[in-house]
Amino acid sequence: MNTISTEKFYGGKVQKRKSKSNISWVKTYRVMPSHILGPTQYWQEFHRQADALTAAVEYSTKKTDTLCIFAYQRPSDGSRRFVVAHPEVYWWYYKAKPQEERCSYEVIPQDSPCWLYLDLEYLVELNPLCNGSRMTRTLIDIIRVYLLTHYHLLCDRNNFLILDSTSSTKFSRHVIFTIKDMAFKDNSHVGKFIKTIYNDIMLYLHSDIQSHGILSQFNKVDIEEMLVETNHGKKLFVDNGVYTKNRQFRIYLSTKWGKQSYLTVSADCMHNPINKCREKELGIFLDSLISYFPNKQNLILLEFFNRSDVKVQLYSKIPMQYSHEDNNQISPYPEIDRYVSSLVEPGKIRIVKYSDKTKILRYEIYGNRYCENIGRYHKSNNIYWIVDLNKKKMYQKCHDEDCSDFLSTPKSLPEDITFKLDIEGDILISHVMIDENIA
Repeated sequence: MNTISTEKFYGGKVQKRKSKSNISWVKTYRVMPSHILGPTQYWQEFHRQADALTAAVEYSTKKTDTLCIFAYQRPSDGSRRFVVAHPEVYWWYYKAKPQEERCSYEVIPQDSPCWLYLDLEYLVELNPLCNGSRMTRTLIDIIRVYLLTHYHLLCDRNNFLILDSTSSTKFSRHVIFTIKDMAFKDNSHVGKFIKTIYNDIMLYLHSDIQSHGILSQFNKVDIEEMLVETNHGKKLFVDNGVYTKNRQFRIYLSTKWGKQSYLTVSADCMHNPINKCREKELGIFLDSLISYFPNKQNLILLEFFNRSDVKVQLYSKIPMQYSHEDNNQISPYPEIDRYVSSLVEPGKIRIVKYSDKTKILRYEIYGNRYCENIGRYHKSNNIYWIVDLNKKKMYQKCHDEDCSDFLSTPKSLPEDITFKLDIEGDILISHVMIDENIA
């Protein structure tokens, strides 16, 4: 288990609070107390986001060990580092940082459940008469009706956590929709849902359409108020660019590097907490995290492909790309899985991807970083194996930048496997979901 390095997290400059004995307050008193039912105190820092994402999957286990990825900017030069830690552990050290050094972001992993979230903004100078609070309330009410219409989900304004970092020059808010055991399948579905609402509003305001099933329930003047002036013309005050893969989203009490606009709870926020903690601030922090769900098996996931293709299903019922239980990762070819597992011991298979189109298997490995290119183990970067079923060959590659073009000496599949591939064709295939988008 890795212990926290305060020197690393604080960029080498540990803030001191003088006590009677003149001992550094951070080093002496900020060691997080641990107990048997508490979260794991695992903490690891990375230079690359990809490595942090891999580690979070590898080391997340039981409910108390659900790890998240955070990015923070070093106060010296603004460069980013990535931390994998349990949110409660990250909060313990984060809240002790000087306010001006709280420049942290949550990394929202692609293909992972997440809350519906919004980034709302406009320039005050170009929109001096705008009432951001009223505009936010109108948008929340519209979203509530869309959720009711498409998912039969009845919710209230108190299901929305509103964080505000408005300055004299810019209106800025983050809005997170929180409801217990309910989330979107991933942020791409959130993006499609919000963009559909966005396009409906723009079409409603800029066409001859006199009525709209949902928007007609609102005062058109209130909807028009959400249009703001920008340097590129008028648009809604919603940023649609925050639903990309592995998005970094600023966290509670954080500011952008070099600025003094901190995300705090908005004065008009009516949110009812989901995570009820003794420390109120910790509860707000946990509720504000977009992708933190310690009890995923009970999650009801909302899917949105388009307005005519909407689904609701349990997280536990969704076919997974791999099984993380007992290291039993599987592909359509279980006999090859077993062979690769024996080949990489003591390492394990983390993810298997299969392309039916190219007949290629890709095995992501953890616990064994031996790279044939350098003839030794990498310190942090993982390896992976490619199996080409057409050639019946396999070869090793790795995620280290210096080895990006490396391809190991091809290794033939064992004869008993190639024999079955030749004679039986697809008889080895098991009933799992096939990934057509192997990279």
